[in-house]
Amino acid sequence: MSELALFGGPKTVTASNDDAFLPVSDVEIEAVVKEMRAGIVSIAGRSGVVKEFEDAFAAMCGTKYALVSNSGTNSIHAAMVALGVGPGTEVIVPSYTWHASITPILHCAATPVFCDICPDTLTPGAKEIEACITDKTVAIEIVHVWGNVAPMDEIMDLARKRGLKVLEDCSHAHGASLNGKSVGAWGDIGAFSCQGGKAVSGGELGVAVTEDPVLLDRMILTGWFGRVVAGDGARTFDHLGDMSLGVKYRPHPYAVAMANSRLKRLPCLNDCRRKNYRILNDTLRDAPHVRTIEPLPGAERGGFLEYKFILRDDLPKGVTRDRFCEAVKAEGAPLEPDRYSSFNYTYGLLHLAPMFNTFDLRQMGGCYYDFKRGDGSPKERYRPGSLPVTESICTRIVGMPGFVDVSEEYVCQVAQAIRQVAEHAEELAV
Repeated sequence: MSELALFGGPKTVTASNDDAFLPVSDVEIEAVVKEMRAGIVSIAGRSGVVKEFEDAFAAMCGTKYALVSNSGTNSIHAAMVALGVGPGTEVIVPSYTWHASITPILHCAATPVFCDICPDTLTPGAKEIEACITDKTVAIEIVHVWGNVAPMDEIMDLARKRGLKVLEDCSHAHGASLNGKSVGAWGDIGAFSCQGGKAVSGGELGVAVTEDPVLLDRMILTGWFGRVVAGDGARTFDHLGDMSLGVKYRPHPYAVAMANSRLKRLPCLNDCRRKNYRILNDTLRDAPHVRTIEPLPGAERGGFLEYKFILRDDLPKGVTRDRFCEAVKAEGAPLEPDRYSSFNYTYGLLHLAPMFNTFDLRQMGGCYYDFKRGDGSPKERYRPGSLPVTESICTRIVGMPGFVDVSEEYVCQVAQAIRQVAEHAEELAV
């Protein structure tokens, strides 16, 4: 019998996990206070800290335009409207993501069509997407989940061949790239969440990037009163004057000020996480019963949000994901079952969630429902087994927080704790 901590052995992790990277540092506080002292409590145009942040964000992504909003969800909704998503249309999406990647499709009374994912990236590829295209498909939404870059070159080839628009949800992937091109710049529009614990955070904030002034104006028209003029001076909706549709997606200036300061610290955050993830993957890559998630050739991950790896299907009989995590936590490492696939705030994978499957959303009032559902009767659109790769692999994903400025000793000990449990996994059978 080994000396696993679960059975009374000493803990592998003894180093401190104190993270010196503060989500809100004096820099963010001073930036917000500066706006307060200037008496700025609301914004209606592109000036001041809004212009500074949008210019800097567009420069990071290598796009002409960036448009800040009050949430990543609303950036996605504005993008869907701009791309022509509406009643009777379909958008192809992964099931393995946060629900707010998908709900904006319902805000357009359109239909989300869930596709499978590649086990190597946890994102869809061209093959998975093509299997779902119908004559109603107008757009593809790609999610660079956990900072893993999707194969955008092959996806864009498919989209152009089939005449489809592409929206990238880059909420986990600030600063990521493929073949030197930033995420968000591959598709027609890229949307980023800057909420909560995201790499660039304003507390509650979002931003969309694009090369197309018409798409920019359509997004402005959705929720930004007073900003219907595109960045290059081309007024594409002159007949609408300076109005908008009134959903008011303008952000609070204090959130923009905070995010603008965090954006300046993004290179440091990404450098730290790349180093830490490299240590974890290098230690675990040849360990038994586990599989690391590696970036695609030519890809550089960014943002990250959380560190994930996969328990292989050769795990000894009787050893569950929960049991494996229990043993690793006993060693002092903060490993948990993946939150998107195991519970995702009560329902697990999205294609099986009532919101997108059986619930008649017209009970809620308004226009937020799937127009193609007809009478809205509770008929299952998806059943277990509909997305075999997603459903299989998501029973085996585990993860931990995305460490930033922690000691190398701590990261090495965490990696060794996981490896030790993997090497003695047969002892965990219950």
